[in-house]
Amino acid sequence: MNIEKLESMLKQIKFLSDKLEAKKLRGNNDYNLFLALLDINDEVRLHSRFIYSLLDTSSPHYQKELFLELFIKACGLYDFGLNLQTAKVYKEYENIDIYITDGTKHIILENKINAGDQEAQIKRYIKTVQKENDGEAEIYVLFLSPQGREPSDYSLDGLKISNSKILDEYGNEVAKFKAISYKEEIMKWLGSCLDEAGNLANLAAVISQYKNVIEKIYGTYKGVEMDTEEISKIILENYDIVDEIRNKYFDIANANRLNEFMSNVKTELEKRLSQEWCVEIEEADTRRYFEPISFYKYSWGNEHILTFTLEFDNRNFLNPYIGLAYDIDKINKAYVDSIQVKISSEWNIGARFARWKWLKKDQFLREIVVNKYSESELVNELIKMKDELEPLADEVIKLAIVV
Repeated sequence: MNIEKLESMLKQIKFLSDKLEAKKLRGNNDYNLFLALLDINDEVRLHSRFIYSLLDTSSPHYQKELFLELFIKACGLYDFGLNLQTAKVYKEYENIDIYITDGTKHIILENKINAGDQEAQIKRYIKTVQKENDGEAEIYVLFLSPQGREPSDYSLDGLKISNSKILDEYGNEVAKFKAISYKEEIMKWLGSCLDEAGNLANLAAVISQYKNVIEKIYGTYKGVEMDTEEISKIILENYDIVDEIRNKYFDIANANRLNEFMSNVKTELEKRLSQEWCVEIEEADTRRYFEPISFYKYSWGNEHILTFTLEFDNRNFLNPYIGLAYDIDKINKAYVDSIQVKISSEWNIGARFARWKWLKKDQFLREIVVNKYSESELVNELIKMKDELEPLADEVIKLAIVV
């Protein structure tokens, strides 16, 4: 590697960085009121309530049904026939996140950021609306999530989704269905809201800030940043060095930092657990999926029949999740799924997990290096998981002994 060329490139980047700091001092900023007050993943107090505040036709934004109409269009529900002039919007109605009705047509909006599906949740909501309308109701279920996923079988409780319909056990339609996402339908809707009400400065600012929140969820928010053209020019002029760093050193640096971090986590976790627990770490590898850290009771055996673990949903240490994993070849999944233990609804049931949930640190290395996510914070999460799921683990391990 040409060291002189590298030093020259770094000086150019330092110059642009200094210019950016000067811009920030002159007033350019990334301040976001939503995130100053609430957690980015707070689906009830942040996301559902803000969406409701725009949809509500009697809201003090004084735009009447404008935002509701734009929402219906963005979600492709115009043919459903909701009467926008008479429609009412409710939040947290009988535990339904957002409920929209004109008395004849009914829209159930269920919002999921990171919380797990609750038992029979969608089925209960449909039954609630049916009961309040003497068993006859035209219902449309919108299931909102970052991934645009469908609700789990756990939430449907016997109902099935087929061809954009929710069917009962006899194949009868009980509701229409559509999975929507923040990235597609919600961003499209917010863009339309800005187009229509952009002249209202306070509304435009709030909607724009909420769009920024969504961009941060997906990791696409740019914010106040260095001059893109200047950075591109520097990269192209030093392409050989940048390419060598990226291909030869970047993965090594990431792996080394993660190994150091997990080693410290292991040390601290062992101090906080009793001697009946075994903590293991695995060397980082950006080329494959792996478990950087896991722990289990010695009494469960050392064959990883049952472990509390942290894993990544993607290579390059992205989308971490934690949970109670088990060996599906040695423990019957149907039995595990049937265990009745009181556990928070934020936990999901997985293919080989008795329970799991997102860690909410999607770009894990960035959280460690840039945002200073600490070893102690992760240890607290792991201890909290153990405390919540240990009663379930005690029941699951009994199955391993029987099977």
